[in-house]
Amino acid sequence: MGFKIMVYFPPSVSLRSGHFAPSMSYDLTIKGDDTYSLRTSKADLDSFIAQLPGIKRNGSSGFVIDERPKRWMEIDLEVVSEEGDYDCDAAGASDTINCVRLHIPYAFLGNAIERDYLPTAFAIAGRIGWPLYDDQTGEPVREAVEPKDPKAQKPWWRFW
Repeated sequence: MGFKIMVYFPPSVSLRSGHFAPSMSYDLTIKGDDTYSLRTSKADLDSFIAQLPGIKRNGSSGFVIDERPKRWMEIDLEVVSEEGDYDCDAAGASDTINCVRLHIPYAFLGNAIERDYLPTAFAIAGRIGWPLYDDQTGEPVREAVEPKDPKAQKPWWRFW
């Protein structure tokens, strides 16, 4: 019985899924609840992500935004345990997933995550109806909503 070990390192050495080196990438997670009990169709989500702008396939259960040297973000469709640990045994045999992890290597993060990465993340989260979380804070990421009438927005210097 032989074992085949495959290791993939993207351009800035962002390690996937197990968060072995969380300081090397800015990580986001899309999950239905805190125990990863909700599932969604892998095939449906796979075909949706494949048609998003700037997306390329990255292995059998992942994608990447690859617009080097400006942007790079891994998108991993995963099956994880209740604790959020990647379950490689279940992942290969499952036609559903319970977690989507997004990894942006710090070298590609820049200062415009709202423009460069969050639209894709929110599109995926919206497709399956699950919230997007910032792994650095553990808090949900809220989509910025601009006021419909800019004149209705209170000036910064007014207290009312």
